[in-house]
Amino acid sequence: MQPVDSDHVTIPLVSTGNGSTNRGETKLSFSGISYTIARRHGPKQVLDQLSGTFRSGRLAAIIGPSGAGKTSLLNVLGGFRPRDVRGSILINDQELSAGSYRAKVAYNTQQIALLPNITVKETLEFAVDLRTRYGKSKVRKRKTVEDVIALLGLDKCAHSQVRVISGGERKRLSIAQELISEPKIMLFDEPTSGLDSEASYQVVSYLRELARQDRCVVSVVHQPSSDLLELFDDIYVLSSGRCMYRGSLDGMISYFENVGLVCPQYYNRADFVLKITSPSKPEISKVYQSMHQMESIVDNIQSKPKTKQPKPGSQYPTSNWHQFITLTRRSALSTIRNYILSILRLGGLILLGAMIGIIYYDIGNDASKIISNTAFLCISLALVVFINAVAVVLSFPMEMTVLTREHQANCYSIAAYYFAKLTTDFVPMIIGNACFHTITYYMTGQPVELDRFLRFGAILLLTGWFGQIFGLFGGSTFSIQLAPFVVPVAILTMVLFGGFFIRFNELVPFLRPLIHVSPFKYAFEGVAQAVYGFNRTNLACSAGSDDARVCPFQTGDQVLAMLDMDQADYGVDVGGLAVIVGVMHVVVYVCLWVKVR
Repeated sequence: MQPVDSDHVTIPLVSTGNGSTNRGETKLSFSGISYTIARRHGPKQVLDQLSGTFRSGRLAAIIGPSGAGKTSLLNVLGGFRPRDVRGSILINDQELSAGSYRAKVAYNTQQIALLPNITVKETLEFAVDLRTRYGKSKVRKRKTVEDVIALLGLDKCAHSQVRVISGGERKRLSIAQELISEPKIMLFDEPTSGLDSEASYQVVSYLRELARQDRCVVSVVHQPSSDLLELFDDIYVLSSGRCMYRGSLDGMISYFENVGLVCPQYYNRADFVLKITSPSKPEISKVYQSMHQMESIVDNIQSKPKTKQPKPGSQYPTSNWHQFITLTRRSALSTIRNYILSILRLGGLILLGAMIGIIYYDIGNDASKIISNTAFLCISLALVVFINAVAVVLSFPMEMTVLTREHQANCYSIAAYYFAKLTTDFVPMIIGNACFHTITYYMTGQPVELDRFLRFGAILLLTGWFGQIFGLFGGSTFSIQLAPFVVPVAILTMVLFGGFFIRFNELVPFLRPLIHVSPFKYAFEGVAQAVYGFNRTNLACSAGSDDARVCPFQTGDQVLAMLDMDQADYGVDVGGLAVIVGVMHVVVYVCLWVKVR
């Protein structure tokens, strides 16, 4: 195999103030990195006094058996350090803040986080808008996208949606996103995982090309083939959280021979290293000897003076407003192309509205069907909440992985994403609820009065809004497996305290406080007031006006008294719903902030 020809396309490094390109050496150094986790049977040392240096222009591989600490080390170097990690990390002998560090280091995790409904080219265009400075011209941004596509061989799938491209193309697209921000240091966690040998070779060839462009490129590789290993310049070998070898690939075998570990002729060097570093092998004593020999080497990082970085500027490349506009455009495009979600939200509400209208046809003004009409009011509220919540629950966990990756890469703030998400989802929610309200209101024969129609619609709007934000809460808090179960169960529980299935004064005393935190209490009171309050005229009795047994409630006030809502106030109900919706927005924002960080 030969390295992939990239047609000598180069993505330039960060430019200096005078317009020239900074081609100085970039060095990532670390010393004394230790990490211990607590376990039931005692603490485990995941990383034990690791030190080393990775330099630009050379492609470095971190290898070792499973459980050796490869990904843990890369997480630390990527800027995602647990609180109990000890040690120091320097870039060009400078200590950086967490935000500045992540701005210089691109970390491509093993889990690929991409939005499936936008094309490869659109993905990179949005990445340019979010990851580069606002003053960058449109011509230069377009040129950057074209260069990255050419560099990583994405020309053939540039106009295909991400959901239909191959695994290798997804890996390369993930790498391309990181290239947009012109990082000096790039870290990759098993970029060849799940790929065949040919695709793996192509991906590592691209990484080698990136390293040759004066970048510091480090990759965790699991059991590479001989051809794949030859693409790397430097090797960092881990065993049980300790460094067994660090240095050039060419010097690795001779180093092990010095401690009595001889690689057989024509044997894959990577397989040899994995074999001797396995804790169950008899050569483990020689491995420990290698570790002690490596730990005795004094690193330059400990002898050179450390300098503090200059005062950093803004954490994000663009303004909050620019982030909001860009994320809103991206989210809207992704939502429009998510046909299943659109059908579930809009089509589902229209279809269910028609079914409800047929089932409860023309009962709104019939005094003999009061119970059926109040059932219609209750089930309408429940359906609006359920449809809006489930539609978000099914889609948001996937977006959560994208949010986590891009926020940690300093692309945008959580607030910008959150408000963009709310704005994008608000419009289809209004359209769907308006269609459901119009269909059901008139088909069920509710009073043809504009003020009552609008009051009913306002309650449905707030209820649907609650459903949407509650779905975001479930999707951001629980896993994709658990959220579709927890959210419907929670909604059904809240419906029980809405006032339809049991009147408020009939609840046992210790459960009555739950009434005031249930949105269905305010929603059901509000729609009941909209339909039967405000001096509604007498209802017609289809069984005859004198038959009190069939039509015991013939006025709006009688119906509200029967529901134990005669003292309710429509304005208070609207305000109560609005407060619950507002509180849920704060709760969801806090959940996002905690989960991402």
